[in-house]
Amino acid sequence: MTIGDFLMQNPMFISTFLTGFILPLFLVWMNLNATSKLKDREKEIEQKHKINNDIKELEKAVYASLSKMLFDIQLLYVALSGSCVDQGCIEEALKKFDESIVRYHGEIANNLLYMPSEIINLIYRFYGEVSDLKIRLREFDETKNYKMAHVAVNLSSTGLAKIVIEVQDKLLSKNEVLKMNFNKAHQEMMLYCCGKRPPRELFDEYIILLRQIKPELTDEEISELTSNWRLREVHQITEIDIQGR
Repeated sequence: MTIGDFLMQNPMFISTFLTGFILPLFLVWMNLNATSKLKDREKEIEQKHKINNDIKELEKAVYASLSKMLFDIQLLYVALSGSCVDQGCIEEALKKFDESIVRYHGEIANNLLYMPSEIINLIYRFYGEVSDLKIRLREFDETKNYKMAHVAVNLSSTGLAKIVIEVQDKLLSKNEVLKMNFNKAHQEMMLYCCGKRPPRELFDEYIILLRQIKPELTDEEISELTSNWRLREVHQITEIDIQGR
């Protein structure tokens, strides 16, 4: 008897074979395939979650380094306030400043590759501001305008703090948990890390001197310095109101 004859005489065999053997195997295969895809998806999600957490840690490290550099700016301001009256004081203060901030360069450089472009741009702006401040201080040292040193640091600190705050805001925008627990008032205190603003007459003298030693200074740069000075005026008025109450 041929296979064809057998199937003709037993028509239920095919149905039984398909439902009793092939179908269960197919269902098992489908189940295994679905399970495998689910595990792959879980691994993908887990890996993505790990990468996101790693990036958040790197972002925190970069922000922390910028904040520590801002604190070193505050120490530089203290070093140049009051006691800087002769040659060498600015250079000595800058030497200590450079020795301190070099500790954070590596942390920032190592993590820069993982930062979004907007954060990278802000970091470059921060370093540009620090570089301009150091050049300005050395110019004041060479021209023996020592009393202007702390004015330069005071005004630059506000601009640097604005950049650090902008970095923090951009990082917070991607993290709802941190955003909920964030205190804006504490953040804004960074703007006033270098004490009270210089008196108006000293600020005006600073701008005049700055125009002399840096003729290429633009109106936009002057406007930014004036804005930083006025921002401190608002802070001081607020402090007086609080103390009066």
